[in-house]
Amino acid sequence: MLMLVLWSAACGADKGDRKLAASLASDNTRQAAIASIIASGRDKVPLLLDWIKSPPKGVDRCGLDTGLEEAFGELKTKEAIPFLVENMSVYRGCFGTSLAPWLKAPEVIEWQLPAVGALIKIGPEASKAVMAAFPNMTGEEDRRAAVFVVSRIKGVTGAEPFLRAVSDRAGRERYWAEEGIKLVKANAGGEHQ
Repeated sequence: MLMLVLWSAACGADKGDRKLAASLASDNTRQAAIASIIASGRDKVPLLLDWIKSPPKGVDRCGLDTGLEEAFGELKTKEAIPFLVENMSVYRGCFGTSLAPWLKAPEVIEWQLPAVGALIKIGPEASKAVMAAFPNMTGEEDRRAAVFVVSRIKGVTGAEPFLRAVSDRAGRERYWAEEGIKLVKANAGGEHQ
């Protein structure tokens, strides 16, 4: 009898968990789901962290990740930092990349890149993790998102030297790119003669 009661309770919890996951995944119900998660304190954090690796079946993964990122930001879930760093350049709705958000206000960038917004809310520990991960980032979007995150979090030891080093590297790359353009133009002029 006890086993039946435990099994029944587990099934009920599983249905509730799937409903919560579906609500987090939907643009229409995400904010209500996040509000209920916040109201429960950190009780749901282990479940949310489990969904990073193993989302409930039948739930839109992209929408769920967006909901998880937002929830982790609101809860300031430090345990989620590796997931958030890995997903910094994933746009809301998992639509492709674009320069468009980078030409807008910081709040727009944080909204369009929910992992970025979450990392900023988590604060200094997230900034340190981003700086540590930066040398292994090869994608332009990841690197741009990392610089943005570090620049938006106040009071982090090492942030200014990190940002200066990134700026210096970009300046050197720009210099050599401009020199290369001059050479290409000069060489192209010689080819047509």
